[in-house]
Amino acid sequence: MDALRQIVDRKSITSVHVPEEFGDQVEIIILPLREENKMSATSETMLKLQEQSGFATHVLADENEDVWNDL
Repeated sequence: MDALRQIVDRKSITSVHVPEEFGDQVEIIILPLREENKMSATSETMLKLQEQSGFATHVLADENEDVWNDL
């Protein structure tokens, strides 16, 4: 999934630039910036590494692991 993330001042928004390769329809999500919830670069890197490892999709999503849900 392609995504753009840019932190801007609210008053500076006059238009939203959408790259051509995003197609004719896009989803725009606007959230307030909360500094206390902002992840450190290390945390973001660790999350990306976990995603790339395939653990969630190969191990946790395995039907054999579903037996733990019955306990």
